Amino acid sequence: MNAPKGGPRAVSAYVVLSAGPQSRVFRVHGPASGPAVDELPSATTLDIKHFQIELQDELQPALDEVRAEGHPAHIETARLEWVTAFVSKHLKATEGLDID
Repeated sequence: MNAPKGGPRAVSAYVVLSAGPQSRVFRVHGPASGPAVDELPSATTLDIKHFQIELQDELQPALDEVRAEGHPAHIETARLEWVTAFVSKHLKATEGLDID
């Protein structure tokens, strides 16, 4: 979610680390300055419509806040490299893994 001239204020995204049958799904959410990264259970079914609704609901408070300040905030798709960097950092800190 982007605010004018300040960059993103919040992030809500899902990242799939593809490794065949060992694939993993992560949820990245919270303030853009330091979002939380949570791994979803291995049996998680990927329902894109459900995720889209969840993302909208999660980002709505930040949108309302920025709009109350008089700015035309909007939700946009984040750069892949930016979101996956949070997952990479999480995996390095929690499991000692380096991923590209």
